[in-house]
Amino acid sequence: MELKDIIAFLEETPEVVRRLREGFEGDELRARADDGSFSLVEQVCHLRDSERDAYGARIEKILNEESPSLADVDGPALAAERRYNEQQFDVGLEEFSEARRRNASALRGLTDEQLERRGILEGTGEITLARLVSMMREHDAEHFRELKELRGQLLGRRSTEA
Repeated sequence: MELKDIIAFLEETPEVVRRLREGFEGDELRARADDGSFSLVEQVCHLRDSERDAYGARIEKILNEESPSLADVDGPALAAERRYNEQQFDVGLEEFSEARRRNASALRGLTDEQLERRGILEGTGEITLARLVSMMREHDAEHFRELKELRGQLLGRRSTEA
């Protein structure tokens, strides 16, 4: 997939997340999946912090440093530490959208040489900026799958409560 197509996919993610939460309010936004994984609020806060603290920082480091070390991010630990489920979905979504706009802007127009710049990602090893961008897309796709499953579970809970 070409960079412009990946960027278009990434730019669409906040809207996809917004659509997947439609119809849910209050306690449903904080209800976890059947397997105990993230609620809708936790999902959007995770995406926001991944975008800012992981991907944004990594893009900047790869573009500005020679073969930088890139820290891994422990999503569940951040969720607990930052108390994601006590935050507001709409605020998290807006902050995620803004961080994604900044990162997409930074990626747009990169040269082939810049895309081949490398960093060392903790737990993974050496990666190029191009690979990092692909990882962003894969991360989004995984969260789409989780959000769709959670949406189905939440709708199913409504029908059993009725």
